[in-house]
Amino acid sequence: MKRRINLNEVTAREPIRVETEIQPKLLELPKEEVSSATSFKLRVEVYKRPVGYGVKGRIEGEVELTCSRCNKKFMERIDRDFAFRLMPTSEITGGEIKSSDLDIKFSDEEVLDLVEVVREQILLNLPVKPLCDEECEVPVYREWEDKKGEQWEKLKALKNKLEKEK
Repeated sequence: MKRRINLNEVTAREPIRVETEIQPKLLELPKEEVSSATSFKLRVEVYKRPVGYGVKGRIEGEVELTCSRCNKKFMERIDRDFAFRLMPTSEITGGEIKSSDLDIKFSDEEVLDLVEVVREQILLNLPVKPLCDEECEVPVYREWEDKKGEQWEKLKALKNKLEKEK
């Protein structure tokens, strides 16, 4: 399993193509967003440009997310093509960012870490508000209504007051 590409080996005539699988433990995905993940298949091609490199590829795998409505865990498939330009930091210019600048990554490293590429693509493709199903609804949760104690009595009183104000 190849995890790095030496950019010095990429020539204008010979792009480097890699097919590999990245294990979930290497990805170090944020646990608050992703409960678990399968291994990710990666196909990537790195080619030389007049300045920097072009990177294009595809990732395939699944992540386990928690539904933002019902709090159930579900699997989300990520099967995406991606492309970006890898430019040296000397090419960073000041001024306004254009939409064409959004697919540029700046780095002076001589090695492209494929684990980092996969991690970045996963994070970019996670839903902002994960839903297990389009029809999912927030469950009605009234367990507190049966509880006894001072804090629960205050909550019940507040609920009654709010209902009266309607």
